[in-house]
Amino acid sequence: MKITNGTRLARPLAWAIVALALLLGAAMAQSTTDQLRQAAEAAEDDPRPWVELGNALLDDDRPEAAKTAFLEAVAVDYRSCDAHYGLGLAEFQRGDHAAALFSFNEVTRLCEERFDGHYNRAVTLARLRRPAEAAEAFRDAIAEAEPEASADDRVNAWVGVAGQRKRTGDYDAAAEAYGSALQIRPTDDELIFLRADALWRAGRGLEALPDLTELEGRSSDYRVSALIADIYVDAGQIDYSLRSLQRALRRAEEAGESAAQARLLVKLGLLQRSLGRDGVAAASFREATKIDDSSWEAQYNLGVSLLEAGQTRDALNPLEVADELAPDSGEVALALASAYDQLDRPGDAYAAAQRALASLSEQEALTEARFIAGRNAYRLGDYATARTQLERVVDARPGSAAAQLWTGLAAYQTGDYAGAVPYYERAVQLDPNDPTSRVNLGAAYLAAERYQDAETVYRLLVEQNGSDAESFYNLGWALIGQERRGPARDAWAQACDLGYRAACDALAEYF
Repeated sequence: MKITNGTRLARPLAWAIVALALLLGAAMAQSTTDQLRQAAEAAEDDPRPWVELGNALLDDDRPEAAKTAFLEAVAVDYRSCDAHYGLGLAEFQRGDHAAALFSFNEVTRLCEERFDGHYNRAVTLARLRRPAEAAEAFRDAIAEAEPEASADDRVNAWVGVAGQRKRTGDYDAAAEAYGSALQIRPTDDELIFLRADALWRAGRGLEALPDLTELEGRSSDYRVSALIADIYVDAGQIDYSLRSLQRALRRAEEAGESAAQARLLVKLGLLQRSLGRDGVAAASFREATKIDDSSWEAQYNLGVSLLEAGQTRDALNPLEVADELAPDSGEVALALASAYDQLDRPGDAYAAAQRALASLSEQEALTEARFIAGRNAYRLGDYATARTQLERVVDARPGSAAAQLWTGLAAYQTGDYAGAVPYYERAVQLDPNDPTSRVNLGAAYLAAERYQDAETVYRLLVEQNGSDAESFYNLGWALIGQERRGPARDAWAQACDLGYRAACDALAEYF
């Protein structure tokens, strides 16, 4: 019986009917199956010839014909576990995993002591993505392991339990299962590593360090050093982590594992960036792209590092490459949208932000994507879409003066002047020193015919800047709106003297 890491079906155990070995050529195989078929058709109340035929057909890679033979055996004797077992193998080989599960369920119901029935039921449940049930089925197999199952069978069953527990996120249980496998095979380095990895993912990495450090001493596997580095990071031992990563990099290089080297360099760069060593981190990311230019993580992190350093044009190429390599990544699309936004490419920025919105799930990232989409929809003249996106940004970031300002701009451009006012007012409250928010607030007050409020805003602006011709001009309109012609004339005269042509025209028209 052969079992491999819980991913392949076990063939019958010693007490089950063994499939015939194909020692001769295809012609002899056909002759043998013909003889078995004749024997099966001659038998009336015995399912075994049909099972023998089904097993031969399975070994001949003819699952459809094997299924028919096993169904005949089931029809002769429904209690034949070998018939249900063979039928399960045939259905699994055909890709009908739901049908295979039914057959293996029957094996475990009718012959509950069969290890292979429980084991293959577990494999089938795993294939059907039912990990909690699969883990329990592997445990059922272990309970029925003695005396027929070998040590390898039992190890693989425990590995099956661990794999399914990892799928459910129960890394504590996975670590325990790997520990049980190690009790059977205590010198298995791969099991030691897998148990350590599960312990780390369960937040118990320090428990794994003694075994891992011993393993590192006798192994050249770069994964061991990389896992030690992860454990040290979680423990706050950054210097130890950096040393472990360097060892992992050397081992990956010696093994010729270029993809692993790139992944480790990305991990090293992220650690360096977390320490504020941005230039060194960018160098690590750049080296990763040279070693493996197909690594989207390397391209993405290089682009983000350059973007954060203000080198937006340099960031664009690695981000575009990352986007080609990982077109479904919301994080990449968001970074690319930010680069396009900074480079004043509104069409590209809006498209990339929309793709990010379709893929992201983390709320802060979604909000940033909406902000970029909203700003660039505005720049493209789609003010209604801009307002829809920006209002959601304001809901998520009520304390952002920039979000309030942009939402006010979008509302103003849709003609909702009164609706724009509260956003501008809030922007001024949040950033009283920003003249842009005050200028736009004054414009919204004028458009909404709130002339006294507009006068207050523009008087403050001209007090702050006596050469602000446009604010003098708008102050004149605020005063005209209140029918205060004399002060309005003075304001326009001041604007005209400052060279503002529209103010001179207003003076000529009204006075």
